[in-house]
Amino acid sequence: MTKQGGFTLIEALVALLILSLGMLGIAAMQLNALHSATRSYQHSVATLAAVDAQEWLWEKLEKADDCRNLDGEIESEWKDHWENDKSSNPLRNAGSLDIVPKGCTYTISIPLGSAENDDDEGYSTVTYRVRLPEK
Repeated sequence: MTKQGGFTLIEALVALLILSLGMLGIAAMQLNALHSATRSYQHSVATLAAVDAQEWLWEKLEKADDCRNLDGEIESEWKDHWENDKSSNPLRNAGSLDIVPKGCTYTISIPLGSAENDDDEGYSTVTYRVRLPEK
């Protein structure tokens, strides 16, 4: 009998195991990239929402006597304006926007994660401070 060359079944299974572990690593890397892209998108949208709230404040300032007493419920009016079309609202958690006036400085906070979802631990809050000029 002559010795035949080639792979044995054990060698083939070991190669398949190594290939499978490599593919699992690539899949985990792809999931991490997708998660990072989603976080980046949400942060960008929250920044746009904060800038929109700032522009809303500037519009209110134009009609007001002073930056300390802007008329109306700014926060609820802005939410109505931003969430006008519920089907295309890009913010996951837009309902928890917070506009806090302190003199002529307004702090706009938009949380990126939701309290009931533990997967959002990497998310933070976009905080945007606006100082309106005194008239």
